[in-house]
Amino acid sequence: MARRFGVSPSVIVGIAFPNRALFSSKPRARNCRSHESKRAPRKDKIAMRDRKPDTVIIPPHKYDLERLPFAKRLLELRPGECIWPINDGNPFLFCAAKTAGKYCQHHESRAVAVHRIAKREK
Repeated sequence: MARRFGVSPSVIVGIAFPNRALFSSKPRARNCRSHESKRAPRKDKIAMRDRKPDTVIIPPHKYDLERLPFAKRLLELRPGECIWPINDGNPFLFCAAKTAGKYCQHHESRAVAVHRIAKREK
C-alpha cells in the first residue's frame, strides 16, 4: 500500500493507527501458543526465585508489643503519627505514636541503627 502511494510504511501506519475504524480487522488465531504452558521454567527465573532479598528484616521489639493496643491501620493514621509497621500483616498496623516527623523517637533510632548495620555488611 505504501509503495502504491509513494510513501514509507510508517506514514501508512501513522494514518491507520488513529483511524482504526476505517480499516477492516484481521481475525486472529486463538490458542496459537498452547505449547508454551508445558515448557519448563527458564533457569534465570528459577535463580531469581531462589535468591534471598536484600532487605533487612527487623525483629519485633518489646516496644512494638506495648504499642499494639494503640495501633492504627494506614488509612486511619493522621499527620504527626508514627508510620512504623508493628506487625506482619492481616491487616498491617502502624505505631501511631505522636511525632514531629515520619517516625516516633524509638522507631527513628531503630531505623538509623538498621541502616548502619546494613551499610557495614556491604
